Amino acid sequence: MRNQYMAKVLVHNKMATEAQIKTFWNQITDKKDIGQVLVEQGILKPPLYIKLLAFVKNLEEKNKASEGAIPVSSKPSNGGTTVGASGSSTTVEASPKTEVTQVQIEGNNPYGEVTSTTNMDVETVAGLEATSISTVQVQTEEGEEEEVGDGKLPSRFAVLLGDGNPVEAPEKIRPMTSLPQLIAYARKFNATDIYLQGGRPVVMRQSGNLFVASEDVLELDRINERLNEGAIGFSDGYKIVVGKNFSKTIGLKGVGRVRMTVTWNGTIPSISIRIIPWESLNLEDLYLPDFCNQFINLSRGLILIAGPSASGRSTTVQTFATAIAHYKNVFIQSIEKPIERILVNERGAIAQCEVGLHVHSGLEGIELAQLSGADVILFDHLETVEELNMLLQASNSGALVFAVASGNSIHGVLSQLISSVDVSKRQSFVNSLADNLKGIVVQHLIPIVQNQGLIMAAEALKMTSSTANMLRHMEISQLVSAMASQKDQGISLDDSLQKCLESGYIEGVDAWRLASDNRRFASYRPSK
Repeated sequence: MRNQYMAKVLVHNKMATEAQIKTFWNQITDKKDIGQVLVEQGILKPPLYIKLLAFVKNLEEKNKASEGAIPVSSKPSNGGTTVGASGSSTTVEASPKTEVTQVQIEGNNPYGEVTSTTNMDVETVAGLEATSISTVQVQTEEGEEEEVGDGKLPSRFAVLLGDGNPVEAPEKIRPMTSLPQLIAYARKFNATDIYLQGGRPVVMRQSGNLFVASEDVLELDRINERLNEGAIGFSDGYKIVVGKNFSKTIGLKGVGRVRMTVTWNGTIPSISIRIIPWESLNLEDLYLPDFCNQFINLSRGLILIAGPSASGRSTTVQTFATAIAHYKNVFIQSIEKPIERILVNERGAIAQCEVGLHVHSGLEGIELAQLSGADVILFDHLETVEELNMLLQASNSGALVFAVASGNSIHGVLSQLISSVDVSKRQSFVNSLADNLKGIVVQHLIPIVQNQGLIMAAEALKMTSSTANMLRHMEISQLVSAMASQKDQGISLDDSLQKCLESGYIEGVDAWRLASDNRRFASYRPSK
C-alpha cells in the first residue's frame, strides 16, 4: 500500500510523471520502495524522499487509526501560517476534507538553533508547499542563546557522559531493539564494534572476530530509527544530512559513550559503532616493555604512538596521561578529533578540546594549549606536517607531548614523516625531530586464544643520543637495527610477538601473519 500512496503523492505534486512511475514500477522490491527507485534513477532528490517517506508514514498511521475507530486528535485547517523546513514563513492551503496534523519538532541543539526530531536536514523544494509534507511547525528552545558569530565556535558545551541508570541488555536482539539496548548487549559480551546495515542482521566484533548477533535482518526503517536515537547523543547539535558521511562520538544515557560512523549509499545509511570502555586502563594492563613506562617520568619531549586503525592508539595515549596525573600535579590539555573517553585529573587540572567544536583546527588547539601553559599535551591525531612542527615547538618550550600517528612500523612512521617535508626544509625538520623525540611505540592488537579479548604486540624504541644521531643523518634502517640490538631500550615487533606466543596469549598463525619476518614463525604457517 505504501508504494501506491507514494505514487499518488509523487504524481499529484508533479515530482514524477505517471509514465516514469510505470516505467520503474517493476523495480520495486520488499527492500526498495518506488521513492528509492526514483532516487537511484536521479528523478527524485534524496532530501525530498525523506519528506515523502515521512508524509506517507503519517498517512498510513492515520488510516490505521481510522480503521480501528480511534479518532485522530487534529483539526482540519482552512489555511494558516506555518514554518517550512527552510525556516521561512509560508501560507499553506489545506483541503477542507483533509485532516492535517501539526507536528511540533523539538530541537536538541544546545545553542537554540532550529533542528528537527529526525535531526536530518531537508531542502525546501518548489511544489511541496501545497502539501501537508511541509506543514511542520518548528519550535526553537526557549531561554538565553549564546551568540555564535564571526565564525567563532561556541565557548562552552556539555559533553554527554552517558551516565544514568544502566540500560539492561536484552536476552536476544530483534529488529525493534533500541540503540541503547544494542550498546548494552555489546558491553555485556565485551564486543568492541556494532555494524548495522539494511537488509542484513546485526553484526558485532568480539576479540577481533565478527559474529552475527541477531536472527532477523534490519529493514531501512529500523536503521533510520537507530540513527535518530544516536542523534540524541550529539553534544554539538549536529544535524544529519542525507548522503553526507560523518563520524562522531556520542553519549547515551545509561550506556556510556560510543563512536558512531555513518556512511551513505544514496539514501540508505550504514552505521558502525565503536564501543568506548567505561574506565581507563592502568599502564601495566598495556603490556608495554618496561622502558616505555619510563616515558611518564619525562618533563618534556615528544612521544609518538602509532599503529594501524583500530589498534588502540588513543587508549594508549590516555593511559599514559592517566598514569602521569596519578602522581604528578600537572595541567593536561588534549586536542582530539573528536573527544572519546572523558579523562579525570584529581591532582591537577585537565582540559579536553575537540577540533570542530572548541577550535577550528588542530593547529589552533596546539596554540591554545601553549598559551594555556599546559604541562602535558595529548594530540589525537597527526594529519599534517604543520601540526607536527607546532608540537615540536611545544615540546621544545617545555611540554611533554603524546601524539597519535599513522604507520605499521617505526621505519614506516619516520620515513613517512620525513618524506612529507619539503626537501629544502627537511634537514631542519629532522634536527628538530631528533632533539625532541624521546620515544615511539607502534602497536598492534591481536586476538587472545579462545576469544578472551585482545592483547598488544608492540614495536617500541626509547631514543638515546646514538639513535638521535642516526635520525639526524636520516639513517632510519640503522636506527631500526639498533633498536633490535638494544633490548633495554627497544623491541622489535617480532620479539614482541614471540613473547606473546611463548606466554600462551596468541596463536602461532597470528604471529606468522603479522610478523615483519614471517620466516621466524614459518612452522606456524597454515597448510594449504
